[in-house]
Amino acid sequence: MTSDDLRPLTQDDLDWAVEHTRVRRERLAPHAPRFWRPAADAVERHRAFLSHLIDDSATLSLRSEHGYLVAMHPGAYLLVDDMVVEPAEHWATEGVALLRQATALAPVRFVVPAWESERLDAALDLGLEAAEIWWHRDLEPGTGLNVVSEEHRLSVEGAEAQLVPSPPVYDPGGPVLLVTSLESVDGLRAAEQSAARRGARVSVVTQQPSDQPLAELLTAAGYTLTTYFFATPA
Repeated sequence: MTSDDLRPLTQDDLDWAVEHTRVRRERLAPHAPRFWRPAADAVERHRAFLSHLIDDSATLSLRSEHGYLVAMHPGAYLLVDDMVVEPAEHWATEGVALLRQATALAPVRFVVPAWESERLDAALDLGLEAAEIWWHRDLEPGTGLNVVSEEHRLSVEGAEAQLVPSPPVYDPGGPVLLVTSLESVDGLRAAEQSAARRGARVSVVTQQPSDQPLAELLTAAGYTLTTYFFATPA
């Protein structure tokens, strides 16, 4: 498949793209039922978001026969998150062709849930490299006095983190704890406890691919490897 087989994604394709994405969300949810739990109005939210991006001249919107790609340009790279190829057997041809078109325009950052093996293979086939890895673990509601605070940063001994909202199409039941610096399991548990008391129901830890000790720490702490972020090699 070549770029000649691709065409712009238009408003006429909106229902088709939204339905493909709904099916993908439902397929992802069992792998992380809280992290990827669809919001009650996920379809409506995604429809409005995708419609806006299709009309945005700064956004790359493409489709093939069985898939589509939307790439936003937040800075020095194209962010490719909203992308579906269905059935998955077409990733090796149409998925690669869609991604190749994006990489021809600018460096990309491509979001790949760990369970989507065909999506992962497409990234590797194009020579993209893992730039960041996300791990997650569900949190139980905090015990004792729950604290409501407008301060989103969390700093405890051995960890730095922040509370962030989940993407609008997902509903984990509260904010997400995003741990950006971690030195010990004790620091991780302290951050989790503090976040749970502020309503967080999911903890996410970011890992650099070369940081194998952190991967081992997170595995021992009950975390699951959730998402890869691939990027154009520097």
